[in-house]
Amino acid sequence: MDPEVGWGLDFCKDGSHLNCLRPGESIQNRAGVNMDLAYHRWGAPAENSPAKSRILLLHGMGGTGSLWRPIAAQLEESFDVLAPDQRGHGGSQVAALPGGRLKPSYSPIDYAQDVAETLEKTGFHPCWVVGHSMGVRTACALAHLRPEWVQGLVLVDLGMDGLAGGGLGETLGTFIRKLPERFETREQARTYMNAHCPDASIAQYLMAVSVAGPADAGGGIRFPFDHSALLRTIEAARGTSLSHWVEAAAARAIPVLALRGARSQVWSKPDFERDRKQMPAGLPIQFEEVEGAGHGLPFEKRAEFVARLVRMISGG
Repeated sequence: MDPEVGWGLDFCKDGSHLNCLRPGESIQNRAGVNMDLAYHRWGAPAENSPAKSRILLLHGMGGTGSLWRPIAAQLEESFDVLAPDQRGHGGSQVAALPGGRLKPSYSPIDYAQDVAETLEKTGFHPCWVVGHSMGVRTACALAHLRPEWVQGLVLVDLGMDGLAGGGLGETLGTFIRKLPERFETREQARTYMNAHCPDASIAQYLMAVSVAGPADAGGGIRFPFDHSALLRTIEAARGTSLSHWVEAAAARAIPVLALRGARSQVWSKPDFERDRKQMPAGLPIQFEEVEGAGHGLPFEKRAEFVARLVRMISGG
């Protein structure tokens, strides 16, 4: 089995993730000075189908909204689904000011403010918020900024405290710093990932978002993110604790589901147990592990993940 199947490539055979939309799907690309986000939207808008709930899907570091396409394919009949490219990723990398360039910051609040503005402009609220990896920080910060827009939080495989790479420590930042911006072939890129990426799930994740480079820039294989943005994201995450945001959301009766892949190196078992024990009793927070899954839990255990998400939305 191709290790990238399940990560969106089975829906994007042409290799161009932003061009693989089906009839009736839409994508907006309005990245600019305010970091308005490019996004994918699947399913009938909730405003046209009052019975439909909205689900916001937030990708991890280095990803794009298109990675969620296989998940959305199982949700779109019953839900309105939005998956943005977060700042510094995919179609949301441009930030310009008249006469010069604006270098945005990359704190969780910055990421969440972008998402909040996108939700406001699209009317996509209230919604259930799913964050994977880096997206967990955005989801928690969004609940802090706009708690009235968040119906529930699903936080996938990132600890409440510590470094951006969690159990990977400083190796994630070292890997990103050394990661070439271009490879001649996909096989060359895959070989590099296998040799240097500190986590197999992250290697698959990055291979899934890789795209063919433009011919006038030498072609090859490239990654649709700003390398410097990822490094600044890692630095901005230092010392960021999510615990108080999660606790505050739950205290507002916002249900929280924290999922860990049982094989994950990013959210280690000791950190998972610590995070679970430090949450006050009596709040609507559930901690669960998914056997057989690593850091790429939503994609590695797609059917199980979707079923758990739907059960939560249904009140289970």
